[in-house]
Amino acid sequence: MSDNPARYSYVSQDGLDTLKVDTRNEWTLVDTCRRLAQDDGLVGVTSSSEYFVSIAASIARRLNLAGPSPGAVRACRDKFRQRRRLEKAGVPMPAFRCATSIKTAIRGAEDLGLPVIVKPVGGSGSAGVKLCSTLDEVNAHAAQLLNQLYNERGAPLARRILVESVASGPEYSVETFGLQIIGITQKHLGPLPTFVEIGHDFPAQLSPAYKKAIESIAQQSLVALGLGWGPAHIELRLTESGPQIIEVNPRLAGGFIPELVRLSCGIDLISETILLAVGEQPELTNFCREHTSIRFILSPGDGTLARVEGLDQAQSIPGIMDLKLYSPVGTEMRRYGDFRDRVGHVISRGSTHEQAVQAAETAHRAITLIV
Repeated sequence: MSDNPARYSYVSQDGLDTLKVDTRNEWTLVDTCRRLAQDDGLVGVTSSSEYFVSIAASIARRLNLAGPSPGAVRACRDKFRQRRRLEKAGVPMPAFRCATSIKTAIRGAEDLGLPVIVKPVGGSGSAGVKLCSTLDEVNAHAAQLLNQLYNERGAPLARRILVESVASGPEYSVETFGLQIIGITQKHLGPLPTFVEIGHDFPAQLSPAYKKAIESIAQQSLVALGLGWGPAHIELRLTESGPQIIEVNPRLAGGFIPELVRLSCGIDLISETILLAVGEQPELTNFCREHTSIRFILSPGDGTLARVEGLDQAQSIPGIMDLKLYSPVGTEMRRYGDFRDRVGHVISRGSTHEQAVQAAETAHRAITLIV
């Protein structure tokens, strides 16, 4: 179900049946699912999208279908409520303040000490997340967020924001299924003050001690939040004092991380999630023998995409498994400072971490977008 099925290219590629529904209206979705259950039989309801995981969990519960706790998912999607639950459980994370006005945002920044990160309590893909190094920057960004009434999908936004201390160190994510650790992803970010994810490597190269510490805090977070059904994507920073949770997402990872896991380990997290949602037993045997990397092609700036150079050269590099551009020539380009800056990707696979990284980065460097 989607309000715009054409948004998802895989729908036509995979020959999926679709229903055009107002996905912002929970009651419309519930009624549609009830009709499906009565007319054709309905065996499962799920979503991999941050925008809809809460509604999907609620519908599954209403129809007595398999799914996560709706209350746990709702609380998790509100980053302030999530922070409070993690804090109560003693999970290490950056200090934080919730703000409902510019004044309280500035007070929070003063309490925590500059620089701080100012971000919405909802959303995904680093949308609205910004490092603020001065109180003037806190003022400006808090005003921008608090004055934004709707997100990029047209859904209403909460009139609350978070102000957080900065957790310094490399960023990772833990991919889990139930309480089982599937693997750890190393994340690469673009230049500050935004936090655009520009690449991932799987599995991350970590010492046994760091790997154990990261896996432990990930499982601790899931338990603290009442999660444990299906996939989760847990983001953290490895600081000098140990790992600190940035946020827990009760859904599949984005950024093609499930594809990296599939190519590396043979576990298709998307298929296993669907199996679980329809009441079947997933198969999560881990055969990690390969290393995978993705590097995203970013919008070069504002303007019309005139041409793309180097695609054939990039595709010919040994180890490249996939190369895609999401925006054809003639598309209007711009920079948002979040996931929407990504207009394509290259995915590589190698027998070593170094091989996978080198292939992806060499292919990425070969491609030039001209506006």
